[in-house]
Amino acid sequence: MHRFGRPLDGELLLDESSRQEFSQDAGRYRTKVPRGVLRPGSVEDIQEIVRFCAQYGIPVAARGLANTTDGQGLVDGVLIDMRSMNTIHEIGEDRAVVDAGVDWLQLTNAAHARGLAPPALTGFLGLSLGGTLSFGGVPPAIQSGAQVDSVIELEVVTGTGELRRCSEQHDRELFEAVLAGLGQYGIITKATVRLGPAPAKVRGHELTYPDITDFFKDFRTLLTRAEISEIYGDWWRPGEHGEVQHLSAFTFHSAATPPDDQHVLRGLTPAETVVSQSDFLPHVTRIDVAVEQLREVLDWDHLAKPWLTLWLPEASVEQYVTEVVQNLTPRDVGNGGFVLLYAHRRSQLTRPSLRLPQDDSEWVYLFTLMTAGPASTEFGDEMLARNRRLYDRARALGGTRYPIESVAFTQDDWADHYGDRWPQLQALKQEADPAGILTPGPKMF
Repeated sequence: MHRFGRPLDGELLLDESSRQEFSQDAGRYRTKVPRGVLRPGSVEDIQEIVRFCAQYGIPVAARGLANTTDGQGLVDGVLIDMRSMNTIHEIGEDRAVVDAGVDWLQLTNAAHARGLAPPALTGFLGLSLGGTLSFGGVPPAIQSGAQVDSVIELEVVTGTGELRRCSEQHDRELFEAVLAGLGQYGIITKATVRLGPAPAKVRGHELTYPDITDFFKDFRTLLTRAEISEIYGDWWRPGEHGEVQHLSAFTFHSAATPPDDQHVLRGLTPAETVVSQSDFLPHVTRIDVAVEQLREVLDWDHLAKPWLTLWLPEASVEQYVTEVVQNLTPRDVGNGGFVLLYAHRRSQLTRPSLRLPQDDSEWVYLFTLMTAGPASTEFGDEMLARNRRLYDRARALGGTRYPIESVAFTQDDWADHYGDRWPQLQALKQEADPAGILTPGPKMF
């Protein structure tokens, strides 16, 4: 394509069938067809296309595996398909250097072959590094922080086409803005992320509670003791009569030193307990296996998923979750949908663009309503209105949004979301993306 300053190493797809393939994300209720799709063969391709788009005011967005649910990465300009940038360049004793199009399942398998693992792994690993690092990447592990907290260095193409390497020690303002920055300040092309020794085994305890008060009491007890590695609450069929709460706790351990079940569960009051044992790799990849089953049974990829994901403070988490779960209908959850509740130690969540409740509690909670329903605009609009109501209620109780999901935000909402950080981000947007072409989907600027 000699219209650019140099021939492309990859290809620019302009045919309708190729463009249609990139017109939706996991939400499946929004459609936006790009004018062109770049499959880059090099970082220089990305720089070239961004310079071209900046010159002509054409919006551009990078796309990994498209797991956002409200069109955050959709664009009617040029979409950059990052899946062609999928090389693991290095796995060292304490870090990996990878392209942004590598997914966490690919990296986890490669690291595990060396006896290593990333410290923060989301429940589902079929997510690109560039994608999760643009939003946060929140795991069920309670002490690890998010995936953005394990980043050592980034390589980024800004909205001017400039290639910049940034870290906590160099170009820190850009580094901290790009991490959980929703693609507004640059396109991540490469990341250096921490690795550590992979645990050998995982002991699981699945606890069932008919009473939500008992559920929260035991949830907090396990957090306070900090003897476990991962914990989450889930509701499988909220909205149906007789639904109960489930609490899943997992302890990573060596083969020689398994945890004592009675010690882990001392003083807890579940109605039922199921104990499990697994090797580490099958444990962290089990949700990927489950999603493949959903694809076969429910045509999962083509269901609408107007999800809601919120950070909640300690002071109001029980009140909010109880209100929401007890008032959900079967339509709110849908076929194959469910509800999750994670907890994280606040001090381990260090990146300033990952906005948390502004209190001083030790723990913060991530609440996710994973609706799955008919792929229609009508259903999407209905659930967007519900999500806005639920967001407003959470905001009144001190909660914030984790914006990988589906809540309609205005620029005033974004200013409120970022608070005293907002003027700094506005100034950086002008510096890093003066033409305002990068990732228009969130409607932030």
